[in-house]
Amino acid sequence: MRLRHLFAVNIFFALFFGLSCTLLPRSVFWLYGVQPQEPALWATKLLGGSILGFATLMWFGFNAASIDSRRAIASALIVQDLIGCIASLQFQLTYEVNIVGWFSLTLYGVLALWYASFLFLRPDAC
Repeated sequence: MRLRHLFAVNIFFALFFGLSCTLLPRSVFWLYGVQPQEPALWATKLLGGSILGFATLMWFGFNAASIDSRRAIASALIVQDLIGCIASLQFQLTYEVNIVGWFSLTLYGVLALWYASFLFLRPDAC
């Protein structure tokens, strides 16, 4: 597998979560079994926009001819996924969140490790 393939997989998840957070923030909270307040809905819409921005980066990374560009995009995604993993863990352990919270935590963690493997263990596959 090459880094471009990981970008393609990640684009799928980013579009799903980005559009869901932007267009259906109440449904996202319902999915996690959490009751939102209005400021949380606003922040969720902003998060959705950021996730869609990352999806755009992944799209450009998928099509980039430059290995340096793909590595730079993967580096940004590691930061995003590590923060997402830590925040998801904190959220899962602090609040009464259902099993879907563990899915988010796992997804962020797996993506961070996968990007790290390309950058640090298999740089020739970038």
